[in-house]
Amino acid sequence: MGLGRSGTGWSIGLLTAAALATASGTTAFAADATPLDLSYDLSLGGLTIMSFEFDVRTTGDHYAVDFSGRTRGMLSLLGSGYVVSSSHGRVLPDGTPVPEVYVSHSDGNEGEKRTRIEYDDHGPSRVMAVPEPGSNGEALTPIPADAIAGTRDLLTALYGFAAELGKDESCVHQMKIFDGRRRFDLKFSGRGQEVVVPEGYGFYAGPALHCHLDLVRIGGYPTDPSKYMSGSDAEFWLAHVLPDEPPVPVEIVFKGRLGLMHARLALIQHGTERRGVPETKPQSAAVTPNVDNPR
Repeated sequence: MGLGRSGTGWSIGLLTAAALATASGTTAFAADATPLDLSYDLSLGGLTIMSFEFDVRTTGDHYAVDFSGRTRGMLSLLGSGYVVSSSHGRVLPDGTPVPEVYVSHSDGNEGEKRTRIEYDDHGPSRVMAVPEPGSNGEALTPIPADAIAGTRDLLTALYGFAAELGKDESCVHQMKIFDGRRRFDLKFSGRGQEVVVPEGYGFYAGPALHCHLDLVRIGGYPTDPSKYMSGSDAEFWLAHVLPDEPPVPVEIVFKGRLGLMHARLALIQHGTERRGVPETKPQSAAVTPNVDNPR
């Protein structure tokens, strides 16, 4: 077990929703380089199996988002693994992020994987994926040649989504993603306001905006659907946790190959403002070893 094919499977469920947290500071960080740090614990059957950290910085007309995840608890005993991703680029006057470089590095039971995407004004201009998708003999669905133009990496796309979310707090959105290996669309819709009750390692209790996510697989996935490591949808709840800060995801639920996964916010910190469970310490994904730094 460990972080194998699930490295991309759970990232669709967790990265898609939790990366909203890194991006939710779009407005707040317009002239503030102080990083927003967030930590999440992912549990299965009440046991913590993974932890994730985020770091987002916006300085002037540039942004940078870093993400890292690592196995924990029982899962780490069966096989350790980690994944690190980073994206940086420009922020247009209207708040739209334009990616320049995206890199990702993961290692687990299925071996090491590295991805790097460079962008021009039309989308990905240079893509490097080592090893190449399908080089291990696994049959993958084709990615249409015309499906890559205009796509963005996941972190950048969610950063842009959060900018729109901060304007009207509406979940309704759609985005085109290419991560260097897979091409997919993400469709968000709203489920209304609800009250969140803390469970497990979660600490937030109070009103939250319930959003739904649908994953549409375009290409680059196993031709055998039984090999998918995650389902095709997720639920997440956004709430204002720190005073005078945009909303961040406080809970995320999605179906994994091993069962129903729950990710809960364990820490949020921006400057001197901090909330979280007592034993949680901030750890920026930017300091995780063995990853290319695009900046």
